Amino acid sequence: MTSENIRILSDLHYGHRASRVRSLAGLRPLFDGADRIVFNGDSIETRPGGDPRLTARLRNHFLEFVRREIPRCVLLTGNHDADLSEHHHLDLLGGLVFVTHGEVLFEDLVPWSAEQPRIAELYRRQLAALTPEEYRVLESRLAACKRACAQLQVLHDPLPRGRWQQTIRTARIFWPPRRALAMVRAWRELPERVAAVVHGYRPAARFAIVGHTHLPGVWFRDGIVVVNTGSFSPPLGGYAVDVSPEQVVVRRVRHQAGRFTLGRVVASYALAPTRDGSEASSAAVAGFAPAP
Repeated sequence: MTSENIRILSDLHYGHRASRVRSLAGLRPLFDGADRIVFNGDSIETRPGGDPRLTARLRNHFLEFVRREIPRCVLLTGNHDADLSEHHHLDLLGGLVFVTHGEVLFEDLVPWSAEQPRIAELYRRQLAALTPEEYRVLESRLAACKRACAQLQVLHDPLPRGRWQQTIRTARIFWPPRRALAMVRAWRELPERVAAVVHGYRPAARFAIVGHTHLPGVWFRDGIVVVNTGSFSPPLGGYAVDVSPEQVVVRRVRHQAGRFTLGRVVASYALAPTRDGSEASSAAVAGFAPAP
């Protein structure tokens, strides 16, 4: 059995004014000890905006960095980079671990967005175009949600600016108040929504790893370990998840002086091998060890 360690990160939002990732080189310490890196959506901004050349430059810079630094990298799409790749989810360890960005969990994809009515309508149109058979398949629903997200435009300049511009952006996040309330509701509902999707579409999975809501956390819901990897934006930060045939480990991502490193263990799960030792068993959660 090959013991490959896969490290999952999400929501870099590279190039966005709110992201702590100012230089991709600062991510290099996070690649140490990993055989493969998975970026689980919202790595960069690919939606059309006011400066298409800037969007293309950021995209090309990120893809070149990935090709050079992480040859065994998997790019999954999010709602901000819905066209970055053709991969919208991953099934790891024979289906024991399910990975996707997470916007598909919500009927309106991004319920706290200023564009919530429009994106909800775009998603409804995409779902309505599916056949009954396609509607019941997760891959079809994911593809529909990405097509809806790709039609949205960037409303604001994504580049880092001065303190006044940062203040305005922060105010927009929490105004009108319904946006803040929608965000809190999404945080509260996410674990149950993940468990429902897993039971409906991936019944063999015991772990589900998502991002999207920017709230890092680990929950146990209805037999499913739900991990949200947070983001590389303040104030809540993010997690990195290591998946190997032996264990699933969740660690805090630390940020200091432009560099990102692995911090303390938040949770760890030991996996027992199957009888033939080929891969982790779907009934193999040997224990949950939260960090002290």
